[in-house]
Amino acid sequence: MSANLLSVALPVRNGANYLAEALDSILTQSMRDFILHVSDNASDDDTPRILADYASRDSRVQVSRTDQPIPQPANVNRAVRLGNSKWVKLFCHDDLMQPDCLARIVETIGQVSERTALIGNDEQHLFGNGYRSPAPEDRGPLELTGRDAIARKLWDVKRAVPFPAVTTATVRRDAFEAVGGFDLDYVHFDTFCWLELLTRYDYAAITAPLTVNRIHGSQVAVHARASLREFNDWRRFVPKFVDRHGDQLDIDRKARLRLKLIPAALAARAVASDICAGRFTRAIQIVPRIPVHYWPLVAPLVVRAIRFERRRLATVALHVPREMLYPG
Repeated sequence: MSANLLSVALPVRNGANYLAEALDSILTQSMRDFILHVSDNASDDDTPRILADYASRDSRVQVSRTDQPIPQPANVNRAVRLGNSKWVKLFCHDDLMQPDCLARIVETIGQVSERTALIGNDEQHLFGNGYRSPAPEDRGPLELTGRDAIARKLWDVKRAVPFPAVTTATVRRDAFEAVGGFDLDYVHFDTFCWLELLTRYDYAAITAPLTVNRIHGSQVAVHARASLREFNDWRRFVPKFVDRHGDQLDIDRKARLRLKLIPAALAARAVASDICAGRFTRAIQIVPRIPVHYWPLVAPLVVRAIRFERRRLATVALHVPREMLYPG
């Protein structure tokens, strides 16, 4: 019964460094009735051998391989579409599941309304020296309308709740297909897809840390921030999103102003991250790549971002070297 309700989608390319640990965390779940669909994106390292070994020992592991490399979001789409369960838990090859992750998700699916099509969970961070960040407080599942979830992500951030990336997302398959899956044009294809989906459906946030996000220099998010791809993607996405849904979501003037500030805040975070990491030359080199008209906004936001980072990581910084806090 659970296998028809929930499956796991794992896209991977050249993931031999962390793949076995991820697979172990999935296959030792307290809830065992599920299928793990792996989309191997033409890996040319030891990934195929690892997958073949696990598939030979556990029939729940079903592997499909592309002949040639395809873009990352295309491979995530492919992983989701390999199965036919009603809900899909997405996951990444370098992260870990807590033992009760899938059981808690199935429990939440049984509690939410029929309008709910996306479930996010909170997480811990795992650093290069093995230290895990403190677990956030488990306040149980929270049900939100799609509009409220979007607001808390984009402009009402003081009331933010866990908002999913790939590893922290569970999506209803029909809703995922209704919005066309992930857009190949964006590096933050996951966030943008969820925002689009929530204009039609509702959201549930599991405040428990059900997954562990490994922090390392090869993460897509690390490169996206340093390259300003994150900044440029949000510059393109926000105006289009507001044009499509501004009236429907009743986005007022103050909220629209906050939305316009998002790219500037992301550019400031890129600079601030390098300053906090001690990479001052690279921080300076980022500035000329930011359009000039953003500079008056970015300057004060950099100061604010540095203060925020120091507060956010105050406890973690006692246990983790700076180069592991800000890899890349």
